Amino acid sequence: MFSVACLSAACSHSEPFSNPQGTETPFDPGPPARLTLNPAHDGNPAWLADGSGILYSSQQLNRADVDVCLAELPPTGGSQRRLVCDIPGEKTTTDAVQSPAAALDGRVAALSAGNGSLGGTNPVFLGIAVAATLDASNPQTVRSLPFTPTGGVLQDYAGYLRWLTPERLVYVGQQFRLLRACPDPACPLDTLIYGTEVTLLDLSGETATGTAVPGTAQATGVAPIEDGAAILFTLPNDTRIYRRTLSSGDVTVFHDFGPAGVVRDVHASGNRVAAVVGGRVAFSVDPRVGPTQWDSGGVLHVLDLVGDDETVLDTPERLYRRPAVSPDGSRVVAEGFAVILPEPGVNPDTTVSKSGDLYLFGGE
Repeated sequence: MFSVACLSAACSHSEPFSNPQGTETPFDPGPPARLTLNPAHDGNPAWLADGSGILYSSQQLNRADVDVCLAELPPTGGSQRRLVCDIPGEKTTTDAVQSPAAALDGRVAALSAGNGSLGGTNPVFLGIAVAATLDASNPQTVRSLPFTPTGGVLQDYAGYLRWLTPERLVYVGQQFRLLRACPDPACPLDTLIYGTEVTLLDLSGETATGTAVPGTAQATGVAPIEDGAAILFTLPNDTRIYRRTLSSGDVTVFHDFGPAGVVRDVHASGNRVAAVVGGRVAFSVDPRVGPTQWDSGGVLHVLDLVGDDETVLDTPERLYRRPAVSPDGSRVVAEGFAVILPEPGVNPDTTVSKSGDLYLFGGE
């Protein structure tokens, strides 16, 4: 069972993270426990396969190359155990590692991106890479991007990367765009990442081969279940989580959140399933890219593997993205984004922070 209470006060992003080296105590015990405090973004959490640590992506503004590095925390929070940067490049380029996923044998898969120079915003290299250990700073690229999987469309990005079996990965193929909110060059650039379809990546041969999963166009999340025999997935502007048996292709509705709102960012582990529901999400047909789901986060919901025993983890001062359930199913870590209230007479609407930190639910 999960529980949550509203924090009486929140720390600003400008305050330093001050956990002493070697501690396994979270920055703020909550609940939910606040695990990180970064002036940039900490996100894409994933558990080590034995539950002994939490992997995540952490942007380092104190580095000249402002890399997004692979970091590890103790399972309860505390000080970083490791920080691996310069993936896949070096200190003279801006690099990023996203969507890490740990296998039972210690391998780590991730989306690896490089800009080829310092401070670039548009990646010139993208690939899905696999490292033999957590400390490997030069992982093997098993699939360069962009590419078109069998039965699918062109993808140049990948999200929700998971190990399906020891020799297969599953992820949501995506397309990456940098857009301006208005025609004026002074308008800030914004990042838009939208799904193409769920993709299975077979690593057993000399060259990794990808296959698109039918019926998953524009998917907004995927999670393996039943030791890789089936997957759960979500679709845009839809309140339902779907279950697909991979051998037969049979698709059923796993759970419908109905009036709670649109569901996405599904993850499953142990006997529990977590997903983001409702919140700041909207679907529209963008004239530049077509049908698009815009998402600033929502409310965490946790279910059992039957699709019942639903628990809502709601904190009004924060919205969440990309939950990850611990291997034993007892805890959920997720990206949390502060809801910024309007200033009287200045801003008539609430906004949501563009950078997030990690929060831990359960295990109290």
